[in-house]
Amino acid sequence: MENKNKHQLNYGNHEKLIAWQMADKLDEIIQEILRAVLKNEFVIRRQLDSASDSVGANIVEGYYSGSIPEFIRFLRYARRSCGEVQERVARIKRKRLITDDLYETFKPQCIKTGYIIDRLISSLCERRDAKS
Repeated sequence: MENKNKHQLNYGNHEKLIAWQMADKLDEIIQEILRAVLKNEFVIRRQLDSASDSVGANIVEGYYSGSIPEFIRFLRYARRSCGEVQERVARIKRKRLITDDLYETFKPQCIKTGYIIDRLISSLCERRDAKS
């Protein structure tokens, strides 16, 4: 059956996406960071938790949008949220609310997650442009 919309995606299981797997692993580390941050730091905790949730949620929302341009748009939101997570955790470290070891566990995972999202965006842009 021919796809009438040249920018449409075939649905599947978002959990198979490496970008989502990386975001999920990043969120596991963020949850560990949140447990380490004092409970009375509720603003920091809320902001970090929200930003971390946005990374994975935007990947999923874009994936199920059904179109390559929409998926790209939501992946860009996810990438920005990943950058926000990186900055917020760096600030938490500067405030000495987490250990250096926990930060060193977080940092490479965050960088890799952002990189994988960037690569997926590039791949989808190439696919979109090839179909134009």
